[in-house]
Amino acid sequence: MDIAIKIHLLVVIPAILLGLLNLVLSKGTRFHKINGKIWACLMLLTSLSSFFIMPTGSLSWLHLFAIVVIVSVSVGVVAIRKRRKRLHIRCMLGAYIGTIISAVFAAAIPGRLLHEVVSKNIF
Repeated sequence: MDIAIKIHLLVVIPAILLGLLNLVLSKGTRFHKINGKIWACLMLLTSLSSFFIMPTGSLSWLHLFAIVVIVSVSVGVVAIRKRRKRLHIRCMLGAYIGTIISAVFAAAIPGRLLHEVVSKNIF
């Protein structure tokens, strides 16, 4: 397995779990803030690492999700620093949902590595 894929999986799995925690637990707490900073870093690393994963030799439409996540997380961080809570919530929720959607697509599309891993382990 390519090192870029290993790095991508190493950061995206905890990002999905930490993101879910921040969505369901109390907002504004010390835990939420620390967890959110870690999650934001993991999301940016996940997105950046995706640009080194090119099974067809070039970027694909799935890489658009990475661009959206980079922008969304960045705007969300700036928004909360400016106390724009609604914008922060929309950006972070959007980034999280986008990550879940891209993971589902990556797992569902035949020929992609994640699809092969999932289909061999499940079926």
